[in-house]
Amino acid sequence: MRIFANIIAISGFAIFVYIISSMLIRDIRNKKEKENILTNGVDTQAIITNAYGRSGGNSGFINVTLTLEFRAENGEDIIIKKDSVINSMDVNKYQPGSKVKIRYYKADPKKIIVDIPNPLDLRK
Repeated sequence: MRIFANIIAISGFAIFVYIISSMLIRDIRNKKEKENILTNGVDTQAIITNAYGRSGGNSGFINVTLTLEFRAENGEDIIIKKDSVINSMDVNKYQPGSKVKIRYYKADPKKIIVDIPNPLDLRK
């Protein structure tokens, strides 16, 4: 019975380590990708074709999924969905038909950063 308990404990610990290491690796990759877009990116504007909001609880923020459309330097039309957080008072700025600044990676235009200020940074 003790062997069985040890196996369960070791398995649980291994799963925990795997989850934490996976999250760290993903965060490192995302940070590198973001830095790459910032250094080797192209600035442009995208048109919001759809906006889907979800409640941010009682924080005064709204989680939104924006469907964006833009044309890359190579002439390719790109349609992509991107999640962001906006202040609930700024909902009018992010309606379909509105334009938003973006920066995309020249080698892969589907990798973008949307220039929406973080609402938490604005409170300082």
